[in-house]
Amino acid sequence: MTKKLLTVAALAFVSGSVLQAQTIIFNKNASWRYKDNNQALVSQWKDTNFDIASWSTGNGPLGYGDPVTTTINSGLITAYFAKDFIVNLADLSDTMELGVMRDDGIVVYLNGQEVVRDNMPAGTITFNTPSSTTIDGAAENVYNVFSIPKSKFVNGNNRLSIELHNRSGQSSDLRIDAYLKTVNSTTNPVSCNAAHISCFTSIVPTSQTNKLIIPTEHKYQLILKEGDAYTQGGGLVGGQNDFTAYVPKSASSTNGYLSVNHETNPGGVTMAEINYNASTKLWQLTKSRAVDFSTPSLVQTIRNCSGGITPWGTVVTAEESVTSSDTNGDGYKDYGWLVEIDPATAQVISKNTDGSKGKLWQMGIMNHENVVINNAGTIAYYGEDGGTHLVYKYVMDTPNDLSSGNLYVLKLDQGLSTGGDPVGTTATWIQVPNKTKADQNNTNNLAFSLGGTKFNGIEDVDISPLDGKIYFTAKGLNKVYRLQDNGTTASQVETFVGGLSTVYSFNTAQGMKSEVWGDGNDNLTFDELGNLWVLQDGGKNYIWVVAPDHTQANPKVRLFASMPAGSEPTGLTFTPDHKFGFFSIQHPDSTISTDVDATGNTIDYRGKSATIVVALKNNLGSNGSLGTIDTKVENTVTVAPNPTSGIVKINSPKGLKDISVTAYSMDGKIVYTKKFTGSNTSLELDFTSQLEVSHVLVLNIEAEGFQKTVKLLKK
Repeated sequence: MTKKLLTVAALAFVSGSVLQAQTIIFNKNASWRYKDNNQALVSQWKDTNFDIASWSTGNGPLGYGDPVTTTINSGLITAYFAKDFIVNLADLSDTMELGVMRDDGIVVYLNGQEVVRDNMPAGTITFNTPSSTTIDGAAENVYNVFSIPKSKFVNGNNRLSIELHNRSGQSSDLRIDAYLKTVNSTTNPVSCNAAHISCFTSIVPTSQTNKLIIPTEHKYQLILKEGDAYTQGGGLVGGQNDFTAYVPKSASSTNGYLSVNHETNPGGVTMAEINYNASTKLWQLTKSRAVDFSTPSLVQTIRNCSGGITPWGTVVTAEESVTSSDTNGDGYKDYGWLVEIDPATAQVISKNTDGSKGKLWQMGIMNHENVVINNAGTIAYYGEDGGTHLVYKYVMDTPNDLSSGNLYVLKLDQGLSTGGDPVGTTATWIQVPNKTKADQNNTNNLAFSLGGTKFNGIEDVDISPLDGKIYFTAKGLNKVYRLQDNGTTASQVETFVGGLSTVYSFNTAQGMKSEVWGDGNDNLTFDELGNLWVLQDGGKNYIWVVAPDHTQANPKVRLFASMPAGSEPTGLTFTPDHKFGFFSIQHPDSTISTDVDATGNTIDYRGKSATIVVALKNNLGSNGSLGTIDTKVENTVTVAPNPTSGIVKINSPKGLKDISVTAYSMDGKIVYTKKFTGSNTSLELDFTSQLEVSHVLVLNIEAEGFQKTVKLLKK
C-alpha cells in the first residue's frame, strides 16, 4: 500500500492475455466527511480548499431508513459528502471507474468541477431540487458505474464531493456509498462487427417511457398491429402478439413469411407475407390472413404463446393453457398441445392417424411455451410455463417429422439450491411414456412423478450456434441456464446469466452504467455469432444481449431496448443474414405516444399489440450511411476450401474495397482480425493455428457496402 492506494494483485487470463493488477483509490464502505443539517451550503463547498474539518465523519453506506453503517439525520432534502485522497497520476488508467450506490439523485464534483450527474434534472441544481425519479427496490442496492477521465485528477491531493438529493423531505430513506478504481483496458468489451445487428452502444437504463427505446445505431419499422384488416379471408389481426417467426422463402433474407401468435382465448396465428424493397430499404406486407384452425378435429387453439421454426420450413405454435374438456370426443383433451403449420398455405399440417388435422399428441400436453429443433431435424427441446415447470427433450422417430418420437424429462442429479442455482453439473434424461392417449393426456404429471426437476416457469429453450449447448430460461427463478446434452445424460449444467438482484455494468452514451437484471426472463434467441438475446416479461421489460463468452464471474452483458409503457417484447426472430430482427410489442398502454418509424411516417399503436422489424440504420429506411449491400456481390464472394486444413482463399470477382476479416472462436472470442486496403479480388489467409484450438471458426467479412458471415470448419 503506497500513497493511500490499495493494489489488488489478482491476476486472470482473458483471451491469452494477463490482466494487470487493478488499483483501488478507495473502496466501498470507506470513510467520508458529511454535512446533514438540512441547510444549503455556499457554492464553494465543493472546492478542494473548502474547510470541512468540522464536518461529521462516518463510513459508508451513510444515510437513514435503509441498512447503513453510519446513520445521519432524517427528513433531509439534500445532504453533502466529501472525501480527500492522494493519487499518483502515473498509477491511474485513462478513465477511472466511479461506482455510486445512491438513493435518490446525485451531483458529483472532482476538485470543484462537476463530473457526474445522475437521476437529477438538467440546468441549475439548488438545495431544494428533488431527484428526477424515486429509487426503490433492488435499484437502491446498485452501484451505478460512471467514467471519469484521468485528466480531471491532479497529482497529489484530490477531493471528491457529492451532493445527495432526496425525492422529497418526507421520504422514508436516503443512502449513499461509493468506490473509485482504475479501469483495466483488457476487460473492455470486444469490438463488434460494425455491419452486424448486434453492434450497438447500450441504451441508458430507464423505467418504461411512452415510446420504444432502441440504440441510436438502429431504426425500426412497424409491420402490422392488432386490429389491422387481413388482406385475405376477411377479419382483423388479433391481439396479444407473441411468438414472431420469420420463415424465408428459398432461404431469402428479403422475401418470406411472418408468423405471429396471438395469446388470446380463443387463440390464433396471423400469417403474413413480406418482402424487402432494396430501393426504399423498407419492408412491405403483401398478404396477411388468419391460420385456419376451424376443423372439428382441431377444436381451435387457445393462448398461442411461443413456438418455434423447424429446419424444414414450418412453424410450430404452442398452446399455453391446458383444459380437461374433450369437445369433439376424440379422446384427447382439447387444449395444451403443439401444432404444426405450413406458412405457405396458412393451414395446419400435423395429422391424426386417420388423416384428419390434429395436434402433436406424442409431444405431450402441458402449459406449452415454446419449442426449438436442432439443425439435423431429429431432436426438439421445450418447456412448461406453469403446471410442473419441467424441461423436455423429444427425439423424433423419423427426421423432420414431429408426429412420433420418444419423450424425456430433465432431472438434475443434485437438484437446485435455495437460490435457484444447480447444485451439481450433471443431469439425466428420464423417458416419459407418450404412446397412449391416457399418457399423452397426462404428460406433465407423469414427468413430474418420474423425478423431473421443477424450474418454475420455463419460458424458452434455444440452442447455441457455436457449441450446440442447450440454453433455457426460468422466469420464476429469473435466470438462464445451459447444459451439454450427451444423449441419456447432460453435463456442464450451470447458471449462465441473470438473477433477480444481479447487477451488470455496460457502456452507454452517458458513460458506464449499471442495472439490475431483474425478473421476467422470457424469450431467448441466438444470432449466428452466439450472442444471446433475452426478452423480459416483467421488471422493466428490457431486451438484453449477452456475449457468448459471458460468465457470471466475468460478465459481458449489454442493454438493447426498453419497451413502451405497459408492454413486453415477445418472439425475436432474425432473417438468415441477421440484418433484420422481428419482434412484437405486446399489450402497450393506450396512453403511449405516437411515433415516427423508418418510413418517416407517424405510426400509432396505442393500446394495440404491434409487430416490428429492427435493423441498423444503413439497412432500414432512408439516410443510410453505408449504402445498400449488393446481394449479387454477396452471392459471388466465396471462402474455399471449407472444410480446410488452415489455408483458405476469399475470392471476390468484383474486387471488394477495404476488406476486413474477423474470426471468432467457438466461445465468441476474436482470434484473428485484419484489414486489407484497396480493392482485392483474392486474398489468402492462414487459420491453421486458430483451427487447432477451435475446430470451428465464424468469419465475418466486411467491405464498403458489404458484409457476410461464414462458418469455417477444420478438415
